[in-house]
Amino acid sequence: MAGKMDDEQALLSCMQEFRSHFISQSSEENSIQEERDVYKESLKDLTEVWARKYREGEMMITKSLEFRKDVEWQNKRTEEKQEEILQEAAKLKDNRKQCEELAEHIQKLREDLNKKKELALASKKANKEKLKELEKSAALFKDRLGLEIRKLRGDKLQFVFRCINPKDLEEPFSCIIYFNEEGEYKLEGCDPPLECIAEYEKKIRETKNFSALLANLRKSFAALCAQAK
Repeated sequence: MAGKMDDEQALLSCMQEFRSHFISQSSEENSIQEERDVYKESLKDLTEVWARKYREGEMMITKSLEFRKDVEWQNKRTEEKQEEILQEAAKLKDNRKQCEELAEHIQKLREDLNKKKELALASKKANKEKLKELEKSAALFKDRLGLEIRKLRGDKLQFVFRCINPKDLEEPFSCIIYFNEEGEYKLEGCDPPLECIAEYEKKIRETKNFSALLANLRKSFAALCAQAK
């Protein structure tokens, strides 16, 4: 009897021990499964977070590249604008220099023109004075030599000699005398023509002896008249 009780007690103890072990094992397995589930959820969350971070990083890189391209384009446009501004400034500088040079040239032309006007007026005035002297000198010969003086346009004087041809004392022999822009004697329009007119012109410019010129002209006309007989 006592032996039977011991066997039952041992069996019960063994069953309880198995039950405790089974329960403990089940609890551990459940705990491990829960940990696994938590790990999976955490891993899933981390994966989603890192995936989002990755996408955001990709977007940031794309925007950064676009921003860099935009900055490079803006820098290029700025350099082009600066170059255009420098070119325009150089053109303005050249134009300003050209305007200054043109103004100086115009001013110089004005000064030269004023000088030429002054010289022309002075020359004209001097020529008029010389013509008066010629008229006075010629008046001395008028009565004695039959000399007539005619005023022509352009401040020119025509000297008409008469009493040269014995057959016709009223036959005219003429020569035009005036002063050029340089104030020098000029002889032209001899009627009849004289071959020595250039020589007389050169001589009067050198000697300024007007009386001798008139005398030489009269002699040349007389000689020409004698040759025609």
